Amino acid sequence: MNREELKALLGFLIIYTSSALILMIIIAILYHNNETNKIHEKRTMEIKTVIMSYEKELMQAEMDKVPYEFHPPKDFFNVVLLDKGKKPLFSNVNSQISDLDTARYTFHELSSPINEVAYIVVDEKKSEQEIFKLNFIIALSILISSIFVGIEGYFLSRFLLKPVHSRIDKLNKFIKDSSHELNTPIAALMMSVSNLKQSSFPDRRVINHISISTKLISQIYNSLSYIAFNDIDEVFEESFDLALLIQESVSYFNEIAATKENTITAQLQTTFIHIDKSRIQKVIHNLLSNAIKYSYPKTTISVKLSEHLLTVTNKGIGISEENKKNIFKRFERRSTTVGGFGIGLDIVNSVCEMYHIKVWIESIPNKETTFYLQFPNV
Repeated sequence: MNREELKALLGFLIIYTSSALILMIIIAILYHNNETNKIHEKRTMEIKTVIMSYEKELMQAEMDKVPYEFHPPKDFFNVVLLDKGKKPLFSNVNSQISDLDTARYTFHELSSPINEVAYIVVDEKKSEQEIFKLNFIIALSILISSIFVGIEGYFLSRFLLKPVHSRIDKLNKFIKDSSHELNTPIAALMMSVSNLKQSSFPDRRVINHISISTKLISQIYNSLSYIAFNDIDEVFEESFDLALLIQESVSYFNEIAATKENTITAQLQTTFIHIDKSRIQKVIHNLLSNAIKYSYPKTTISVKLSEHLLTVTNKGIGISEENKKNIFKRFERRSTTVGGFGIGLDIVNSVCEMYHIKVWIESIPNKETTFYLQFPNV
């Protein structure tokens, strides 16, 4: 993972984790407030019940004219019974009333003293314990959830970056392959120009090398410019004879095919189509370029056009069934042992999709490959 990818990963993790944490905190606050209200409501009801039970016991003792006997409360309640001067008469609290945190206590004043008891004080200590327990559970849940979200975010970001990383690798490879592809014809041009400077008379072979090199560079440029400017290029659709355009392309590529001692044969029937001429020319050029590139030396490349069906056949390394699935994807190549950078067939596929041209491949590995293009009738 390079520095930029690490920076993107950390940025995603920070945003993802922070957003999730903020959402969890908001949910936790709402849940805390709701549960706290429930605890207070429950404790209020319980305290009222305790007060009523002590008040009932006091009244019963007075009616029976017997001394009041204090019974310590159950369920962790602390109760203090006070006289008019707020002095403890009965209590299960060790602290003095003056030392008690009165905010934690509920004071209930009797309508009239009973057995000298004027006030019933009940402790709310248990609700504080429940709230503390609630806070602990919420804090622990947020901590565990944050760790889980962080781990999930890490793997999610790696998953999201994987196709980007793959695309970058393909792009880097494409740049290297492009440089290599351009280097060969440029080097040939420079050598040919050097030979011309040293020669008094033009050499036919040198001129031929220059012609081939410029055609190769032109083919690479056309492919790259289509990839770069396809979305903004204007479309000029017209009716024309496809056979004439293919014949021009065959003549154009025969010189390049001759470098491998290949020949291109063409059997073409007059076929009129209505389409952007420059785009379909790129399709034909890329098919012929690939046919030459992946063919064995001293073999024949066959081009046929009949009843709106164009076929381009070469004898060479072929295409496996597995590679057929990805052969039309950008930056995908049939073989790494042959030059190229994997955009030719992507151009073929994009133009065919644009004009509803059906394209398919039949191939026998290490024998021959045929590309089929079925053009719609005008």
